[in-house]
Amino acid sequence: MFRRIAVHLDHGVDCQRRIDFCLRVAKAHDAHLTGIFASYVMPGYFFDEAGLWARSMEKAIAIDTQGRAALQTAFSQAAGDVGVAVSWRQGDGSPAQCVARHARYSDVLVVGQENPYDLEAATGNEFVEQTLLDVGRPVIVLPTAGTFERLGTRVLYGWNGGREAARAIADAAPLLRNASALRVLALDAPGSVKGGDAAPFEDLAAYCACHGFPRAELETRSTADIDIGDAILSAAADFGADLIVMGAYGHSRMRQLIMGGATRSLLKAMTVPVLFSH
Repeated sequence: MFRRIAVHLDHGVDCQRRIDFCLRVAKAHDAHLTGIFASYVMPGYFFDEAGLWARSMEKAIAIDTQGRAALQTAFSQAAGDVGVAVSWRQGDGSPAQCVARHARYSDVLVVGQENPYDLEAATGNEFVEQTLLDVGRPVIVLPTAGTFERLGTRVLYGWNGGREAARAIADAAPLLRNASALRVLALDAPGSVKGGDAAPFEDLAAYCACHGFPRAELETRSTADIDIGDAILSAAADFGADLIVMGAYGHSRMRQLIMGGATRSLLKAMTVPVLFSH
């Protein structure tokens, strides 16, 4: 069971969906929920005169502060209505730094997929990627569309024999113990552990059995003619998964930026929540 859950809050249109989702998960796990408000005042276009610029910026900050207070009240009220204990955190720095700093004292962090059309969202540049790399906790990323009434009933786990994948299945244990089905997806993609360096699937299956997970079913797919992310999403759709579990940034981030990779691909186009572990 997750005992402490953290969620990123801001003024964006997707924020309420994250709150509703986290309240359901927290209620199911009898967990404490921490709302982390990442203040981010959008820069604007101001006149060169210092006085006009200062007054304009002060107004933007005042609007942000007023909205934050209203959100905190609504967050506390919604939690009280469903009987979930909550706390509130906020801080300075970039949104990714703020969220990562406060989420390190929770079992899992929930954020939203970046939405370029959500101009009020407090994300800044590469918010999700930076948070994944810095927080030191598993991160559940919610797609920009959908309500996701269920989480972790049918789980697709991306297994490549690597360090991040090993961490991911351990981090997902609180969900997997209550899952009804678990499918292990192995792709013949760059970065997979091959040959004598690869542990047999039987060891992974034994690990799952020891921890009370559903019986692990192995599926292998080729990525010769398909993008890695598309292959994962296709497998998730075929399986009817309501959660994907996978390691994040198994390669260096620079290599992923240049060559692409499963993490970046999933972050751009996801259809179900993804639990990333780094």
